[in-house]
Amino acid sequence: MKNSYKKDKTKSIKIEKDLTEILTDINQKLDCLQKDVTEIKIELTTAKADREVLKGEINALKEDIKEINNSQNNKIWALIWILIWTLIGILITVVTSFLVAGGIFVISGRF
Repeated sequence: MKNSYKKDKTKSIKIEKDLTEILTDINQKLDCLQKDVTEIKIELTTAKADREVLKGEINALKEDIKEINNSQNNKIWALIWILIWTLIGILITVVTSFLVAGGIFVISGRF
């Protein structure tokens, strides 16, 4: 029996040692996982901050585009009105020229 007790004690010590090693490995892996989780949290926080900055920049660009569109529309309408008044001026000049030329013919009696 003594021999059996000694074997059991040796097995018990070996099992305890194996369990201790396993627990140590598990703790080390948990520590590594915790570090990874912490790094991911930091990266996520940074990404969220960057996202907010980008949102602000996008909104500013949208406002700039609206201003440019309004400015371009105003310029287009100004050009349209300039063209209209130029055509009216040309039309008046042509009509006046015909009237003057016609008047000269009427006055001179050559029509």
